[in-house]
Amino acid sequence: MKLSIKGNFTKFTNTYIAQYFVNFAKKTLTEIPKKRKIRMHDKIKESLIGILKASLSNVPYAGGLLNELIFDIRGRIVQKRINNFVESFLNYILDHGINLEESAFTSETFNDLYISILKRVIDITSEEKLRIFRQILVSNTIMSYESTFRETFLDLVSRLDYIQIEILKMYKETGRRGSMDLEDGYIGSVSQLTSRSFKIETIETIKTHFPNINTIETEGKYEFYMCDLISKSLLVDKKTMGNTWNVVEKEGLTLLYITDFGKEFINFITSTP
Repeated sequence: MKLSIKGNFTKFTNTYIAQYFVNFAKKTLTEIPKKRKIRMHDKIKESLIGILKASLSNVPYAGGLLNELIFDIRGRIVQKRINNFVESFLNYILDHGINLEESAFTSETFNDLYISILKRVIDITSEEKLRIFRQILVSNTIMSYESTFRETFLDLVSRLDYIQIEILKMYKETGRRGSMDLEDGYIGSVSQLTSRSFKIETIETIKTHFPNINTIETEGKYEFYMCDLISKSLLVDKKTMGNTWNVVEKEGLTLLYITDFGKEFINFITSTP
């Protein structure tokens, strides 16, 4: 049965769903440690429960946000997605024996990131992307990743195909190195620009994920993935930077390099505690 989005929806969101996950958090943080003979400090338990409650109930825009995002989605699906994500996050902390101070959960930075991720988890079904979001959250409980592009990076995780993220990682050792700033009196720069071609590896990756598509369809996906990564300022096609001697005979979308923005994105999603 689909939810009826009417005047009482926000009230339903701020009470039923919020209370559901508050109860879930209490159960997870109480029963699991008992079974595994792991004790978690009471203040940390209270902090986690408080964050869940705040993100789903006390934050002014939470009700309106869910109202907008799940207009045609059954409430139980939304509950299950958040339920699974929160359980995965808490279990990861317990399984890896990560000792956290209360300040890790009560900081403004962590709360903002938590709510931002939760908003996106509602729309995510990819297990690979959910693992990325979980890793980002876990990493930021240890050390906050400061970046003006944080929200943009979270959007990229949501919007990119997981294969594109894997493709981008192939290029992490390319791009600019060195410095383009020299002292007065010197001419030129001390820097290096490295481009690579991973077309063969990328084609194989596409075939692995889509074993039933033909060669033309594979090439089409390759072109889309690469053009999309370029349009999002994550990769640069060397062919578009001028027909120098080593690229003049190359096809487009062959020699590429990662941008500084792309490197920062990779660092943001792969940093580990």
